[in-house]
Amino acid sequence: MDPQGHRGARARGTKAGCGASRRCASSARRGATASARSASRSRKASARGAWSRSSNEVGKNYCEKQVVKKFTCRILRGDKVGLIGPNGSGKTTLLKLILGEIRPDSGKVHRGTKLAVAYFDQFREALDEEATLGETISRGSDHVEVNGVKKHVIGYLGDFLFPPERVRAPVKSLSGGERNRLLLARLFSRPANVLVLDEPTNDLDIETLELLEALLQEYAGTLFLVSHDREFLDNVVTQTIASEGGGEWKEYAGGYSDWQRVRSKPALAEAAKQKTAVLAPRRRSQQARLQGRARARRTAGQARSAGEGAGRNRRQARRSRAVSRPAGRGETAAGAACRDRGGAGAAARALGGRLEAKVAG
Repeated sequence: MDPQGHRGARARGTKAGCGASRRCASSARRGATASARSASRSRKASARGAWSRSSNEVGKNYCEKQVVKKFTCRILRGDKVGLIGPNGSGKTTLLKLILGEIRPDSGKVHRGTKLAVAYFDQFREALDEEATLGETISRGSDHVEVNGVKKHVIGYLGDFLFPPERVRAPVKSLSGGERNRLLLARLFSRPANVLVLDEPTNDLDIETLELLEALLQEYAGTLFLVSHDREFLDNVVTQTIASEGGGEWKEYAGGYSDWQRVRSKPALAEAAKQKTAVLAPRRRSQQARLQGRARARRTAGQARSAGEGAGRNRRQARRSRAVSRPAGRGETAAGAACRDRGGAGAAARALGGRLEAKVAG
């Protein structure tokens, strides 16, 4: 479960079978996809221009709790909408507001025409345990008409992974997964241009889940899907309505992963802002230290320059005093000149001149 309270991706249960059964399931999925594709053309013809729905700042309260707050959206025919939110956030209430089953406390809901809504939950509770599978799909006939396309009931149930010998089996003999497949088969045989599926992936094996994905992807009508299965949402829906807390609902393009990616951007920006606020004093103190070090280096450089200037002045003063001093006793003119120049070699030569003068004397 993530920090917002949404459940994570649920592990998909599977009923492992042999390789032959998987090949049969793959063939059945291809048949179901073809059936859905052919049926979709008929759905488009019957529902074209029939359905457009918009909600303008819709609000709904229960007691003192605001479940929906100023929600606005526009849903067109063919949209596949996923509803995301923690349990108790108001997904069912919002769905009923959109479908016009309950009246909003504020705002307006504009409905389209020629709406035929089919609910997955509704059909789960309406199975006749004593009826056969064929009778559940088509009572009193060997054929079923799906959106204007007539098909034999054995072939239609085969698209939902039921072998021909199970067509005359009673509903009470079905396992949980088979019962869900029968419900889906009956759901898609209904003349509806709006499907509402609430947690349809519960208790579905992997083959049935892939079959349902293929059917919904090819479905030409409008779909409302409530599910906590992230991968299923990503594979099916085209847009997402997510709970933001406090009755706030927001519409996003794409599936669950797209919603997470868009939602994480403000969080990352806020985290970066907080990090900057924490590091700002530290950066200012570091900058002050660097500036202090630069001032110290400048002061030391100025002091060295001043010292060097004072040394030069002292040397010049000594040279000046040496130049103005007369020749000493026993010092020749050449020695005085060498002293005046201040060179060490010249002083040595001057000493040599004094020695020569003494010898000559």
